[in-house]
Amino acid sequence: MKKLLAILVLNLLLISSSANAGSIGTGPLTLSPGTANWFIKYIKLSGMKKPAVFVVSTDGRSAYYWQCPHGNCMPGNHKVEIQICETKYKTECAVFAVRRTVRWSNGINTGKGKASRFLSKWSDEEIKAKLRELGFLGGTTSTTITPKKEVKKKKKKKKKKKKNDDIVKKLKDLQELYDSGALTKEEYTKAKAKLLN
Repeated sequence: MKKLLAILVLNLLLISSSANAGSIGTGPLTLSPGTANWFIKYIKLSGMKKPAVFVVSTDGRSAYYWQCPHGNCMPGNHKVEIQICETKYKTECAVFAVRRTVRWSNGINTGKGKASRFLSKWSDEEIKAKLRELGFLGGTTSTTITPKKEVKKKKKKKKKKKKNDDIVKKLKDLQELYDSGALTKEEYTKAKAKLLN
């Protein structure tokens, strides 16, 4: 009995996996500006509403998405969303993204891992640049996406280095004044402590 149950479960898993595999889009696809904006809105869903599936027409002009209303939905067969898209837009549709990972296979996009994943905290321009990089928006680009936080860290390091250089210069000037006798030892010690704090 256990073996029979295990075989049934395995068959159900294989059937749902193969059904999902056929619903993922393949081939070249260029998203229209409106569809790209709709995708940005989908990626930035937050709170209790989480992105579940983003379906797009094969011409890239139309899209439909479904959001998980309670935040812990399980991915499944996307036939219903595809059917809604096809009925609404009278054209063939396929899955473009599941959650925040673009699954459409176009020869550039792998459809899994970090290379295909989008973050909700990215700006609109960062999302569009990533779509361009993956070949879905106005051609491809060789630039990589750097989230804003990394850029800010680099700027802070430059400012900190410049500040440290200024302190070193001021300490040297202070030492010269002390060596020349223009400052007493007490004045030198106070000024040095003030610079270092």
